[in-house]
Amino acid sequence: MKKVAGLGLILVLLTAFSSWAQSSSPALYRLRTKESNVTEKRFRKILGDNYDGQDKNRQEYDDDRKKRRRRQNTESNGESGPDYAQPIHLIEMGIRFAPSLDLNTAEGTGNYAGFRDNGAGVRMSVGPTLDYFFFKDRYSFSTGLWYTIKRSGFQMPASFGETRWSPGAPEKESIYNLQYLQLPATVKLFANNIAPGIRLYVQTGGLLSLKLAEKALQQERNGLYMAESGGDRRQYSFGDIELLLGTGVQYKINQTNAFNLGVSYQRGLLNVARGSQLVSKNRVVSLDFGFKF
Repeated sequence: MKKVAGLGLILVLLTAFSSWAQSSSPALYRLRTKESNVTEKRFRKILGDNYDGQDKNRQEYDDDRKKRRRRQNTESNGESGPDYAQPIHLIEMGIRFAPSLDLNTAEGTGNYAGFRDNGAGVRMSVGPTLDYFFFKDRYSFSTGLWYTIKRSGFQMPASFGETRWSPGAPEKESIYNLQYLQLPATVKLFANNIAPGIRLYVQTGGLLSLKLAEKALQQERNGLYMAESGGDRRQYSFGDIELLLGTGVQYKINQTNAFNLGVSYQRGLLNVARGSQLVSKNRVVSLDFGFKF
């Protein structure tokens, strides 16, 4: 400690002498300055580079200035950054399960005059999904492959399919399960977070639905099934093209996994009834549950 105090006193005396030398003689000042630099180097060698605390303070000051400059540049460019977790991969896979409320339209002429729809029923859809992010981590092309069961039902006059008219006979009804393989081609748009880890999305596009099978329910009382050659005749077309509109929220569990909860509406564009005098189109409202991995 005595050695450090002594060195400090010598440095103060040298600084005072340097000021006097500068005012009295420039040549002498240059000589003393050279000696002072040599002395300072010796101080640094003995006590370290930060012997007087100035280097540390200077470094902190420079770092602070750099941080302020970066912050000002960011604010001037308007780049505040997204408040959501960006996807790790451009392609995200998932699974979708969607219980749905199915109904159909009915409009008949000729032999199908008097046909009406027969209410609604609950069916389901399940299958894998795929999201490909193509713009700013919030716009994705969304597709998949869904196995979907739809319900189609009719109410019809008692005389339908009968060779003779029976007054007072009750109306007939018909219910079919239609099994489809659906290929969606949609765009999904994600918004900023509405809560921590929760993002709102909107989905729109189309569906190509290929019919796998059709099955008449309650065959012995199914008027459409019994009227057409005892059920041997196919009653529905091979497929449909539909519009899809949906919305929901995505809850991020971590950087890879997420839950989806939403609602969607499918509107069939084609007549799915095979009879030329009967027009029927599908309408489906679904509650979508999904898990991304």
